[in-house]
Amino acid sequence: MTATKTKKVPSEGAPVFFIMLRNTLIGLVSTVATTLMGAAAKGDWLIMLVYLRGKDGPDKALPSFLAPSANGTAEHSVLDQFLEGYGMKHLHLFILMGITGSFVIYYPVGGFWHWYYYIRKRHQAEEWKCQPNKFLTKDNEAHAVMLGSFNMVLGGTLSGTIACYIVNGGYSRLYFSLWDYSIVYTVLSTIFVFLLNEFTIYWSHRIMHLPVLYKKIHKWHHRYIQPTAFTASAMHPFEFLLNQCIMAAPMFIFPLYAGSYVGVLLWTYYYGMRDHSGIISVSPWPWQQDTLFHDDHHLYFHVNFGMNTKFIDMMYGTVRRTDREYSEDIYYGFGREKTESKAQ
Repeated sequence: MTATKTKKVPSEGAPVFFIMLRNTLIGLVSTVATTLMGAAAKGDWLIMLVYLRGKDGPDKALPSFLAPSANGTAEHSVLDQFLEGYGMKHLHLFILMGITGSFVIYYPVGGFWHWYYYIRKRHQAEEWKCQPNKFLTKDNEAHAVMLGSFNMVLGGTLSGTIACYIVNGGYSRLYFSLWDYSIVYTVLSTIFVFLLNEFTIYWSHRIMHLPVLYKKIHKWHHRYIQPTAFTASAMHPFEFLLNQCIMAAPMFIFPLYAGSYVGVLLWTYYYGMRDHSGIISVSPWPWQQDTLFHDDHHLYFHVNFGMNTKFIDMMYGTVRRTDREYSEDIYYGFGREKTESKAQ
């Protein structure tokens, strides 16, 4: 989540190699931190735990400081015996870990980005901000934090439940060894789930912009016309849970390598967080739009519905055009022809 509008010229005499190395390390740390923040906002960082440790069962999946010992307390034993009878051993600990971990990851990272750009560099907004002359009001900032926090509790609970279910041997189509299916299948299925994810996000998002659903549900998210990282998870709880279910669905439908699924999730959450940051950033990938694309969605409302690529918007004609007029009461993604006075 780094601004790319301007670049500082290396100081005279500074070794170019070390300047490049420093910038590379800063970019790497920024990418990892933003990715973790995005995963924490949805609670899906637990899916990474499933991938790394979950194939060995619920006891191995939990960190040692959380997992009850073999001679655990009677309270743990009775509760775990009850939960194990339903194939959900340690459910309460997975949910606790999901919720607590999300807050511990999300707010320190988000707080740093907010301080660095929105406080420290506020007077230089024209250098880094998508909408340099407009900022969220204090009321909207507080609203985004409170609503996002509530949704993180929901996300941590849902993801903790799904993670617990899978590591207890529950049904899923995830496989953990690359050799369970051919490499060709793994590569093609990864591309497929990425495209499937993009199509479902596009259409679920576009449907949310139908007048009835927008006014009742999606408008909760669009009160933040100048998005920040804290607005990424600030939406109607129903929409938040719907998005979670859409993202989780592939691992129950067709065979999918767990590493590929985690990769697609992290990619989506990284760019979802970046696109809501309000910070100018140009993507190095030809299919991935720049942050201005989604920032324009908040500014112009019913346009630019895609998350990871603008190609689907281009396919359906819902990319913002400079010769069209857009506003909150112009629905369906096509805008309308500008009047002569506005065109001038």
